[in-house]
Amino acid sequence: MKLHQTLIAAAVTLAAFAAQAQTVSVSPSLTNVNIGESFTVDLLATGFPDKIFGGGYNISFDASKLQLDDISFPSNWEFLVSKGTAAGGTVSDVFFNTFSAPIAGDFLTSTLKFTAIGGGMSSITLSESVSFPFGDEFGNAVTVSYVGGSVAAVPEPGSVAMMLAGLGAVGFMASRRRRQG
Repeated sequence: MKLHQTLIAAAVTLAAFAAQAQTVSVSPSLTNVNIGESFTVDLLATGFPDKIFGGGYNISFDASKLQLDDISFPSNWEFLVSKGTAAGGTVSDVFFNTFSAPIAGDFLTSTLKFTAIGGGMSSITLSESVSFPFGDEFGNAVTVSYVGGSVAAVPEPGSVAMMLAGLGAVGFMASRRRRQG
């Protein structure tokens, strides 16, 4: 009976370890901004049990609502970095590498700087870069899950108030003309 309990405990531990997914995600997962406002989101890597020498991904978003202004990398990615190739709301093959200090655990891969240029919701989606997969210290490709985020862009409160005041003035003038005519 004792051996059976030990085997079950070992199986549960292995299942928990296997469930620990290596993930790159947008943080914060939801960002609320005003139209015209610049903001940043971080792309965070979590749950990497082995040291990583680098990796890459693709980024997509709604180009009618967001403008990508810059991609910056922390200094620990000192060997090679690339801001990828941008076309509309897609940036392909963003990548980063270190030569001297591979990283395990949780770490920042990059920071994206956007400007909200249109109202509404936009997803920020991440996907695997086939050209630049995540790699461990032994040169093995590492499987990564990607979790995107969302941005809600709304007009500035002052703009909304001015628009409502303008509509009120137009309505007042229209009713005044009806009474005079």
